[in-house]
Amino acid sequence: MNLAKMLPVIKAVLLNPYVIGAAVVVILYCNFVSYIVRYKKKPPKPKHKKIVEAAPSPAKEGENAEDGEASAEDGGEAEA
Repeated sequence: MNLAKMLPVIKAVLLNPYVIGAAVVVILYCNFVSYIVRYKKKPPKPKHKKIVEAAPSPAKEGENAEDGEASAEDGGEAEA
């Protein structure tokens, strides 16, 4: 069988709706499998905690004492 006789047969096979449908199904299946293989679950987004205003920190109170200033909060006593 020479090439001139094979071309119409190859054309008929490739244009057959069953062959086209099977090719589409195989391509979609391969894409789905590759998606599953590469799938990585996204890390959960961190929840934003509400910021609560806390009492003044001890560092701020220590700054006032270092300056030698007495306030009502310190008990009114100055350092000697």
